[in-house]
Amino acid sequence: MRELIFVASHVGYPMDRTPLGGGATVGVQLARAWAQMEGFTLTVLGSGPLPPAPGVTYVRLPGQDYDLVKLSELAYAKFCRRFEAATTAWLRERRAAGGVGVVVVNDISEGPDFSALAEAGWPIVSIWHVDVVDYFNKMYLKGLVSPERVTGAFEKIRPIAGWAVPDVLKLVFEKQRQAVKHSKKLVLPSRAMVETLRKCYKPIVGEGASVVVPWGGWGESVDEGEVRARAETFRAHYQLGAGTRVLMTLSRLSPEKGIHLLIEALERLEKSGGLPEDVVLLICGEAAFMSGASYERKLRKLAARLKKVRTFFPGYVAGVDKKAFFEVADLFLSPSVHDSYGLTVVEALQAGLPVLASDHHGVQEIFAVDGAVDPKTGFGRTVSYAKDPAGALAAELVRLLADPAGLSAMGERAGRAGAAMSFSSAARRVADSALELIE
Repeated sequence: MRELIFVASHVGYPMDRTPLGGGATVGVQLARAWAQMEGFTLTVLGSGPLPPAPGVTYVRLPGQDYDLVKLSELAYAKFCRRFEAATTAWLRERRAAGGVGVVVVNDISEGPDFSALAEAGWPIVSIWHVDVVDYFNKMYLKGLVSPERVTGAFEKIRPIAGWAVPDVLKLVFEKQRQAVKHSKKLVLPSRAMVETLRKCYKPIVGEGASVVVPWGGWGESVDEGEVRARAETFRAHYQLGAGTRVLMTLSRLSPEKGIHLLIEALERLEKSGGLPEDVVLLICGEAAFMSGASYERKLRKLAARLKKVRTFFPGYVAGVDKKAFFEVADLFLSPSVHDSYGLTVVEALQAGLPVLASDHHGVQEIFAVDGAVDPKTGFGRTVSYAKDPAGALAAELVRLLADPAGLSAMGERAGRAGAAMSFSSAARRVADSALELIE
C-alpha cells in the first residue's frame, strides 16, 4: 500500500480556538480529507496534542508542549529548528527501516531538512502557503526591492559568508531555497506566486515542478436555526438597524493583513463626509503569533480615532458565530498587504457576501473568472496598492456603500461563485500529484 507522510507543524491544535492562520487550517482540512480517501495510507507528523482526524496515524513531534500563538520571533525560530530536527530524524529512521512513499510538507520554514530527506531518497512535495521571501520583502523591506533581487543578494552572500547570517534569516532564505531545490513538486495557490518563485529561482525551478491548486472552501456543518438566532443576538448587541451598513473583516490580527489601512481609509471618509450615516466595522480575529499582540494594540488605538464608524473587536470566531457574523454583514473586506491565497475571502463568497480586497496574489486567483469584478455582473472589487492603499480603499468603499441594492445583488452572485470553489477537489488533486511520485 502506498504511504503519504504529511509533515505539518501546526497540525494537532484545536482550530476552533487557536489562531494559527490559513496554512494550519488547510493542513488540518487536508489531513481530514485524505483520511477518507482510499488507495493509500496516511501518517501525519505534527506538533500539537490532538490527532487532526479520527483514525489517523498521528506522530507528535518534537514531543513537548508549545503555545505557538504566544511565541516571539526568536522563540518561534527555535521551535522551527526543533520540529525540523525531530521530523528529519523520524523520516530518516523510517527510510532506513525500509519505508517507502512520499513526503508532503505543509510548511516551509517549519519543515524538515529538505536536503537530508532528498539524500535519504524521499520524494518531496512542498505546499506553499506563504512565499516567505516575498513576505519578508513586503513586510520588512517595504517592497522597495523586488523579491528576485533579494534572493539574488542572498545567493551572493551564501557561499562566502552564509555562516554569519542570523538563523531567523536562514529560516526565510535558506529553507525556501532548499525547498525549491529538493521538492519534486511545488503546490502553490496562485499563478502569480509561481511566477514570483520562478523569477527568484530560475536555475532550479523546473517548468513541470509547479502545480497551481486554489484551495477553495469547505462547508462547516452548523444548524441554520442556531445561525439565525445568533445573528439576531448580534443585531441587538451591536445595535444594527435597517439602515446600518456593516463592514466585516476576518483574519489573524497581523500586520500583513492590512487592517490598519482599512481604518485609515474610514478615517479619511469620515473627514470628507463620504460615509453613510450609520456604519459598523467588525474586526473579527485574534492576535497572531509573533507580532500579533502589538499589532492589535495599534489597531485599537487607530480605531479609537474614528468618530462616526462604530468599531468592534469580537475576537476569534468560528462555527455558528462565524456564520452569524457573515449573515449580519453587508460587505467583506480583505485589505491585506500580503496574502498568498485568502481562505476567508472564499468563506465570505460562499456565505453570499460581496468582497472588496486588495489585489494580492490570492485574490487575483480567486477572482480569475470572467466578470468577477464587473460592476453589473461581478461579485467583488479589487483595488491596487501601488500608490495610495488607504485612498484606493476609501474610493471604492464610497462607490459600494452608496448602492445598497447593488451590494445585495453582488452578494447573490458571490454565493453562486463561492459554491463552485471546492476544497475536496483541491485535496484530491494534491494527493494525486504526490502519489504519482511513488515508484
